[in-house]
Amino acid sequence: MTTRTSWWGKRSLWQRFVLLLVVLGIAAAVYFFLNRGAAPQPSIFRIASSGEGEATLVVEGNDPQWSPDGNSVLLTGDDEEGVEGIHLLEFDGGEPTFITTGGNPSWSADGATIAFSLEDEGGVSGVYTIDAAGGEPVFLVDGDEPVFSPDGSMIAFSGQDQGGNPGVYTYEVATEAVTLLAPGNEPAWAPDGSNIVYVNENTEGDSEIQIFDIASGEVTFVTGGDDPTWSPDGTIIAFSGENTAEEPVIMTVTPGSTPTEVTGGEEPSWSPDGSEFAFVRLAE
Repeated sequence: MTTRTSWWGKRSLWQRFVLLLVVLGIAAAVYFFLNRGAAPQPSIFRIASSGEGEATLVVEGNDPQWSPDGNSVLLTGDDEEGVEGIHLLEFDGGEPTFITTGGNPSWSADGATIAFSLEDEGGVSGVYTIDAAGGEPVFLVDGDEPVFSPDGSMIAFSGQDQGGNPGVYTYEVATEAVTLLAPGNEPAWAPDGSNIVYVNENTEGDSEIQIFDIASGEVTFVTGGDDPTWSPDGTIIAFSGENTAEEPVIMTVTPGSTPTEVTGGEEPSWSPDGSEFAFVRLAE
């Protein structure tokens, strides 16, 4: 009687090993394909500025900027080709509306104009403005992270000197004059225009939140953190920090006091009445 050898048995140990790797590779590819939508995505939430209650998911995106009238929020997100764009979402429903290519959007106080940054083909970031209703962007100056002053006469932004050192600058809209204020980035105006809160690195490379007084030029240390922004009444700074587990959290601080944790997330933006935050958190 003839004994038949199985297909698997005819293979050498090396061939069996290679075939096993191929099968495992195919299985892994199928798994990741079926679960590709499960990865957490940066998304915008709302929560009471006191931290009370549950956070409400709004939409996928980054860098929320609450509109001056409180009815909408600017946000950034990538299109299908990975190009970053600025969008407007009305809180009363509907899908985000595309405004322009770019990032780091900021409203003018009257809600009529949006300042933002956009890199050119050479990778150099520039500050632009665009009408909130749409239109063509207008280039102002090389820089990043622009924010309008409360009266609209100036734009604070992050820039670099010829040595590549980061600094907080102002651009005067009427004269186009550019002035260096202090080393750092991530500027945000006080509601009365008297100072700018921003981020600077200390000698150990850690981020510090500082305040630059416009009249005197005096710099005041506040606390460690990123993404600082003043409350509408100018008394509290919200910012991105870390808890003891080194997880990102939204925090608030009155200069001279101890910061308070609000909720998990980062990139806080106050509502015009100060009652809520829009912020970013990973969502399934």
